[in-house]
Amino acid sequence: MADDKQENQGITGLAESFDKIAKSAAAAALIFLIVFGCCYKLGEDRGQETGQQIRMKEGKHKLVPLPGEAAVLFWKDDKIIQGGLYGFMTVAALSTYVVLLFIFRGPSAEGRSEWVAVMLLYPNIMTWVLIVALFMGGFPMRFNAADAAALAASVVFVACAWKWKQRLALQIMLLVGQALLLSFFFGENRGVAASDLESRYPLVEVQYTAGGSLKDVRLLKTDESECRFMDANGRELMIPKSQIRDITVVPEPAQGAK
Repeated sequence: MADDKQENQGITGLAESFDKIAKSAAAAALIFLIVFGCCYKLGEDRGQETGQQIRMKEGKHKLVPLPGEAAVLFWKDDKIIQGGLYGFMTVAALSTYVVLLFIFRGPSAEGRSEWVAVMLLYPNIMTWVLIVALFMGGFPMRFNAADAAALAASVVFVACAWKWKQRLALQIMLLVGQALLLSFFFGENRGVAASDLESRYPLVEVQYTAGGSLKDVRLLKTDESECRFMDANGRELMIPKSQIRDITVVPEPAQGAK
């Protein structure tokens, strides 16, 4: 009886320890995603500002959002989590190389820490390559101080990773830093692309239930109760679905036509 009681206590203690570890890991993952998402959102906001400047240079109308629209609360903004997944999952995918090597060609126990540190140099360098590719994709149109500072920091990170490639803690910290910078550039590219509505959203004609129509607008979003459009002057419009009889996609005007 005493042995059974001790065994049950041991199982209970093991289950409680596992539960604590799982909760701690989940909390850490959520914190990482939020931090990554904040970097993504910062880059996206920066990209949208840059996109507006590009529109002005190309002679397009500046986008004017709906007036008085409430800002999305931080913890309700899906972009924070979705954006965080871009950088987090990219680095995780690159790091699977290290995991697979560890499983199939694992080092001896005494040299394990140093081996993992050296192997982490691969995702560090590849993340830097992706950052440079994202940066060059928008150069020189989107060159600015924020991009230059982020790229310089990435170069410093990869140089430190190469110089001290046998230090595991440093490699992990540098990889996290690279992932944050990658999230920023992902967000900036997404923000610039979102400003180019002409290439992303269809040109439509709206027929009202009461008669009449609305022409030369682009369909931005539709949900259960309303549709959002952008008119030819860059203004965002919201029309309840109850007022819309039909939405028809129309051909794009020839390039250069007004």
